[in-house]
Amino acid sequence: MDGIAPSLPTLLVLRALEDSPSHGYRIARWIEEQSENMLTLREGTLYPLLHQLEKEGLIHGQWQTEGTDRPSKVYELTDSGHVLLDQERQAWNQRAAAISKVLSNSPGVNHGLA
Repeated sequence: MDGIAPSLPTLLVLRALEDSPSHGYRIARWIEEQSENMLTLREGTLYPLLHQLEKEGLIHGQWQTEGTDRPSKVYELTDSGHVLLDQERQAWNQRAAAISKVLSNSPGVNHGLA
């Protein structure tokens, strides 16, 4: 089923960074909070994704040491990241609407398929 869902973890991370820069742990907690604990990004998914998005130029990371016990890398969206987020958000909304239509059709109804 190609094309059904864009990369959801990518979409969620880009959205988490849309309003303000953040570090990885805070990104993961924000996603959990916003989804009322229905969505979780584990470290094994999140950190490789952050590195990949940074390599692709969609986010920019910078180490911060002030006011913390240990350094943390804070990420922010680049202009390219904002563009991709807008595109992926639109694609997701279109797909979600299509899936909702399919799921809300009455079961057992013959839709002209043999």
